[in-house]
Amino acid sequence: MKRIVLSVSLFSLFAIFSIPVAAQCDPSIQSPIRCGYYTEGYQDGVNDANSNRNRDYKRYRNKYESKYERDYRDAYNSGFDSVRPSYQWTNSQRNAYDSGYSIGQSDRRSNRPRSSNDGYRQYDQNISLYFQQGYNDGFANRPRTYDVPVDGSAPIYPLPPVVQPPWGGAGTATGSGSWSGRVDDRGNILIRGNQVWVENVSGNGTTTTYQTLNGVLPRRPSNFTARRSDGRGNVSVVQQPSRENNFTAVIQIYDSNSGSDNYRVDFSWTAAQMVDEPYSAGRVRWRGRVDQTAHIIIQGSDVQSRDVTMTGLSNVNFSINGYLASRPGSVSVRKRSGRGTVTVLEQPSSRNDYTAIVQIFDPSGGADNYELEIDW
Repeated sequence: MKRIVLSVSLFSLFAIFSIPVAAQCDPSIQSPIRCGYYTEGYQDGVNDANSNRNRDYKRYRNKYESKYERDYRDAYNSGFDSVRPSYQWTNSQRNAYDSGYSIGQSDRRSNRPRSSNDGYRQYDQNISLYFQQGYNDGFANRPRTYDVPVDGSAPIYPLPPVVQPPWGGAGTATGSGSWSGRVDDRGNILIRGNQVWVENVSGNGTTTTYQTLNGVLPRRPSNFTARRSDGRGNVSVVQQPSRENNFTAVIQIYDSNSGSDNYRVDFSWTAAQMVDEPYSAGRVRWRGRVDQTAHIIIQGSDVQSRDVTMTGLSNVNFSINGYLASRPGSVSVRKRSGRGTVTVLEQPSSRNDYTAIVQIFDPSGGADNYELEIDW
């Protein structure tokens, strides 16, 4: 292990008594080996604090020998405190936080809306702050974090609102809908999730006058049918929902006569039994400029970017290598640049039709540039 020795006599007295006040050690008083452990421990503490990791010098136990553990430990804590000063919670504060965290997790799992929750009323005003912080962390599915300021000495930013995903959440095994509009020559009606839209294939245009959807088309193969209840031409299902078309049903209307005509199309589906797809690794590289909160939504090979708080999302570009299979999975995210926090808000599961949601939360004023790597 390479040792870096820094010598500043002003701090030699502190080094003698192992009082960690900075990343200095005087080798004229302490041995070069001890100074090397001190310097490395200090830097590891700084790195952990800057990476929002919890305080734990023992994760680097392979770096030091037992007789130098104290030197490394004191330096690590000094480096950590230089970025994130320690706040030692009392048992009452920790218990209130844990209680709030458990209730927040329960509300999240039950799809209940976030609230301040009346549980805080059992505590006095100071302790109730720890309950509320625990509730916020639990509801956001963040790791438990103790010994951090929650008394106003450091800003606690409000959590962004939880917004229903644009595809409508988990699909329904059966569903139906209808569409009315005007078609000249050929037009397609497309259904994916809880979305219905049209595209003109040929002729002078396809326009919508009315549409309704009862249910959410799931992300699995389905038997999709359609019939014409008004109009002179032919109506047929030209694409069944499948992995190849990102589980989208396509209905085509063909009006062979001259001019356009009014159509009404009724459709329905019955989904096949869910079968887990084979797992395959994949990665999304995403870049964009975010102000406040944005969601990155991954379904199969489809990637969507959503401005949750409608405060600014721009310069978005991404690439995807692989396919997020329709099966329970584990998605991770690594932030390469950006000042805010990045978390996996939802893992792929049957509850959300095997969709991953990554959240960027930028609470500072103005927008910032982000670059992420999302892996599974």
